[in-house]
Amino acid sequence: MQNLGVNAIFTLVSHLVFIWLSFNCLQVIDWKKFYNKSVNPRMLQLLIAFLAVALGYTVSSFFLNIISVSQNLTLLF
Repeated sequence: MQNLGVNAIFTLVSHLVFIWLSFNCLQVIDWKKFYNKSVNPRMLQLLIAFLAVALGYTVSSFFLNIISVSQNLTLLF
């Protein structure tokens, strides 16, 4: 049961770290080239936040899945 709690904390921290990293990476892009000037700048910030969550969650899930598969490979032998 304790292993389940450690796994949950590890997953949560991993998701948050990768979302933060993806948000920082998305800040480098000059988004003003891609959007219409009549659009509210707050909507652009919201779009960047949503993209960061989607990208960060996907990358985090990928790495957590790779770790899980590599741990399961040890059961093969």
